[in-house]
Amino acid sequence: MLYQNKVKHNVIIKTSLYLLIVMTGMLSLNACKTGKNADEQQKDSLTADSVAKAEAAAKAATTNKTTTVIITGKAVANPAKKNGRWEVIVERDRKWEDEYANMMLEKDRLGIYYRTEIKPSYPGGEKALAKFIQENIIYPEAAIENGVEGEVMVGFAVDERGVIYTPIIKGDLAGYGLDEAATTVVAKMPLSNPGQIQGRNVKSYFSLPIKFRIY
Repeated sequence: MLYQNKVKHNVIIKTSLYLLIVMTGMLSLNACKTGKNADEQQKDSLTADSVAKAEAAAKAATTNKTTTVIITGKAVANPAKKNGRWEVIVERDRKWEDEYANMMLEKDRLGIYYRTEIKPSYPGGEKALAKFIQENIIYPEAAIENGVEGEVMVGFAVDERGVIYTPIIKGDLAGYGLDEAATTVVAKMPLSNPGQIQGRNVKSYFSLPIKFRIY
């Protein structure tokens, strides 16, 4: 009886050890599978993240790409003068003088006179003004490449100290960047001699005809 109980006890122990070994093996196998799945999921996540970043970068590169847009106006392209030498001329003709003389000798609601008895002037005279414009203006590449010439009338105001401000284009736009080039150079002009009425400096409007030429 005692022997039978001992044998029975040994069988139970061996069975328990076997089951323990089997369960341990199953748990280890499951852990390996779980770890593998986690690695695969992480790898998939990293791959998806990389793809998303690449797509975002490509989209950003496309969005940030600049395109030159030529805005046309009254100026006409001339293939015969394409990429020729250029010059800029500042010249007030008789027509300009007549138009200025016919303006009202009074001021607007901003206190700026349309015309003055003594016109605003550039220090050094018209030749000095033409020299400044020629040396500081940038003839637009789009205009040079297309052989575009034209005249731009830039209107602006001059205050009592001779400061030039608010340059704008008067009349139709020339296009091909000529308008921007003209207003930019006028905005860079140094102090002018202000207009005068009855010997007193006043704010007044003035204009400057800038002619772009290719030869």
